[in-house]
Amino acid sequence: MDDEERQEWRKKIREVISKNPAVDEEADPDERRKKMQKLLADYPLVVDEDDPNWPEDADGWGFSLGQFFNKITIKNVKKDDDDNYDSENEIVWQDDDYIRPIKDITSAEWEEAVFKDISPLVVLVHNRYKRPKENEKIRNELENAVHIIWNCRLPSPRCVAIDAVKELGLVSALQVSVFPELIFIKAGKILHREKAIRTADELSRMMAFFYFGAAMPPCLSGIKNIEEDVPSYSSNLQ
Repeated sequence: MDDEERQEWRKKIREVISKNPAVDEEADPDERRKKMQKLLADYPLVVDEDDPNWPEDADGWGFSLGQFFNKITIKNVKKDDDDNYDSENEIVWQDDDYIRPIKDITSAEWEEAVFKDISPLVVLVHNRYKRPKENEKIRNELENAVHIIWNCRLPSPRCVAIDAVKELGLVSALQVSVFPELIFIKAGKILHREKAIRTADELSRMMAFFYFGAAMPPCLSGIKNIEEDVPSYSSNLQ
């Protein structure tokens, strides 16, 4: 990516940001307290362990560490006066990717991911039993494409992945039959379906074209821009 393209991306981002009105801070202490009480009521910081909604994999705290970390290891640092240090059982703390470029979602999360947040979204529909190497490759390329955008200090579109083996109903509603498939969505509309295995550079340019108004990349030449309605789907329908 050259400097001219980078400047173009930044210009588009500034235009999007400028459209959002500034939010004034609440000056009235009584109103501020009421809003804070409402937030605490809607989003409690402490969850009762007897709560029926307590997650089974909550790790004892009411939430799972997997919500925030992909891979966690802990390193036990030896003290100078520690004679009981066991190097063979050393544990290493490591967060491989605190912010995940791609989030795996289920049918139950589909409505919220698509309709409650209308920001740009890329959906990867994959199937471990059909073209597994291609499925793995496109996921890696998509992650790298997100990093390309991050390295330009730009906000990337949200990226989610759907497991076609587990989410049969949702995959059917999306009319996906060839795997893997990337679906580019914006404001409740499907703009493009990509079935080819693209490189990270090509995918980043496609994101720039669909979401930031950049020039059409060569890999999209001759392809018509579609605008399908994103299907609504509830896991209760299964």
